Amino acid sequence: MVAGWLGSCAGPSTVGGRYPWWVARYTYGDTSHAAERLGVLAAAFEASSRAFLRRAAPSGPALALDLGCGPGHTTVLVHEATGAARTIGLDRSSPFLDAAAARSSDVVTFLAHDVLETPLPVGPADLIYARLLTAHLAYPATVIAGWITGLTVGGRLLLDEPEEVLTDEPVIRTYLDEVAIPLVRSQGGDLLVGPTLHAMADPPGTARTHDEVATFTPPVTVTARIFSMNLDVVTTAGEIEPRPDLAEGLAAIVEGRVDADPVTWRMRQIALERRT
Repeated sequence: MVAGWLGSCAGPSTVGGRYPWWVARYTYGDTSHAAERLGVLAAAFEASSRAFLRRAAPSGPALALDLGCGPGHTTVLVHEATGAARTIGLDRSSPFLDAAAARSSDVVTFLAHDVLETPLPVGPADLIYARLLTAHLAYPATVIAGWITGLTVGGRLLLDEPEEVLTDEPVIRTYLDEVAIPLVRSQGGDLLVGPTLHAMADPPGTARTHDEVATFTPPVTVTARIFSMNLDVVTTAGEIEPRPDLAEGLAAIVEGRVDADPVTWRMRQIALERRT
């Protein structure tokens, strides 16, 4: 389907729009604790993502889709930032969709769908948004090409993904280097997928209308809380052996018991417009 332009990044072929089960797995699960974590993350990332949506999204989209919407924070953000007439969040997790239902309205709704399956269940859309999603995909270029087919001509796909996480704080650096990055890699993804997306060839019939890195530095206690919750989720799920050293070190930062160095997030923000 798209192997001609993927080159060495080519992934598995699809059958009826369905990718093999091992193409993607969300590392941090869909428990109530995972949903709480996503709320903290949504607040930390809101300003950066809102600015990106306002700069790069098409004007007044009739339909906007939020892929991998989780408990719905990003779906509401997409709707507010773009003024879309209708916004739909898609996710395959029943617990997350149950949580998202509290955020639904006449113009913001949610559907159960595995976003790796194309065609998408609604559309074509004028805007498709994905944040912190392609980092968990084994073959992001292949999946992105499928999402493009769900756009109107002139519609845009916006990708909002980590480029780098910069810090000299030892416990946070250790968490990233020894837990977060290798764990996502072991499941086929790339936590810092931004450079890969930047270097990726654009799907046929598209043009890259935006490609920049946004930088922001939330309070270090917020980043430490996100990482502490991540660590708790993956330890409880048996994904890794307990790391009491990291758990205690992150808790000390969250509780303000130590003066920690800041953590700067660099997010690769890309907009692909469908031209044909």
